[in-house]
Formats: sequence, C-alpha cells, structure tokens
Amino acid sequence: MKSPFATFLATGALLVPAGALADSGEEVVKARCSLCHDGGAGGAPRIGNRSEWEARAARGKLALYQTALKGKPNTAMMPRGGFRDLSNDEVMSAVDYMVARVGLNPGLQPDPVSASAPQSAPPPSSAAVEAAAAPAEFDDKTATLHIAEALLAQLAPPAARIEMQDDAASVGGLGIRVATREGVVWLRGMVKTAEIIERAEAIAKSEGGGRKVENKLISASIFEWD
Repeated sequence: MKSPFATFLATGALLVPAGALADSGEEVVKARCSLCHDGGAGGAPRIGNRSEWEARAARGKLALYQTALKGKPNTAMMPRGGFRDLSNDEVMSAVDYMVARVGLNPGLQPDPVSASAPQSAPPPSSAAVEAAAAPAEFDDKTATLHIAEALLAQLAPPAARIEMQDDAASVGGLGIRVATREGVVWLRGMVKTAEIIERAEAIAKSEGGGRKVENKLISASIFEWD
C-alpha cells in the first residue's frame, strides 16, 4: 500500500533532489526565518531547540507545512513567515531544514496513528495548497488599511491609533506612514530600531496582497553617537 508520504510526493510539490532541498532550506532559514526562530520571537520554536519542536513535529510534517504556508491565527506566525515571495517548495524546505536540525524526522501524518481514530482525509495537492495560501486580491486603499492595522496590532504600543490622510495611514507610536499607489506599498518614517524596519517590511509583504514593498524607513539609532 502506498504511504501518505508517497502520495504527497506524487503531487509534485516535493519532487526536487534531496540536496537541493537541504541547501534551499538552509538559505531560506538564514535569510528569512532566523529573524524570529533564532531567538524565539513571538513564541516561535527556536532553531536547534529540540524540546520546542517535538510537540509540533508530533502532529506530522503536513501540519508543519500548512502552518508555515498559511500562518497561525492569533500568533506571530504569518503566512510564509511574512514573505509572500517565497514559493511552496522554499517554505517546505525551510521547515525540513529546521526540523532536521533538532534531529527529528516526522512522517507526513501524525505518528503513531491510533487504530480507533477516524481515517484522515488525503493530503491536499500542491495546487490546492497554493490556492489556499494565495494572497487575497483587493485594491490599493484596502491594502494600506490591512498593513496599517497589522502594524498597529503587532508593533505599536497600547492605545496607539491609526490616522488616515489622503489615502495614507500613519501608525501612532511607531512613526510609520503607509501608502499604496499603483500596486506598490510605500513605508516611510523614522523608527526606533532596525528590527522594527525588518518586521514592518515583513508585515507589509504579508498583508499587501503580494504587492511590491518599497521600504524607506530609517532607524533613529543611526543618529546616535557614543
């Protein structure tokens, strides 16, 4: 009998050489995922910390893939980690790399599966996963509002507010001004740290419906002297 993992492979989502997966996964993790997973920001399981990955891995690799691709509500985990430009293969390769780093090798489905448990539905095809994770289509004004609300919720201090003026949004407490024109998101202003600049760009990419982001934010730290 063909295993669920073999069935998932047959969809074509993972049909790349093993070496290419490992290299691609490591590169994606170092360039993107490490922003949160190095230090455990927002409760993210840390790279190399086995205890923080074990319970997640017990749910099966498919569940890990779906969380990485679609995000997890009410957590800091955004779809594709906030990087909408990452392909399905790149996201799944990053998951493979981080799980392998802690010496875990979960099956596609939870293991062990109780004999009395109802049979799981077949895993989705690559096309179905892509459709579920695809960014929603909306106009520039709505993109600006989505991004501003996400910045407010994730980065701004309590009681901060959004002010709209001429189709641009100013996020109180952050010093960030958001505007979307002709399909391009613009971030402007002076923020406290370079980390905020990186997080703001990731949020803009995630909430902007796949639009290009022009990050013109400046860190106030560059004007500090010893």
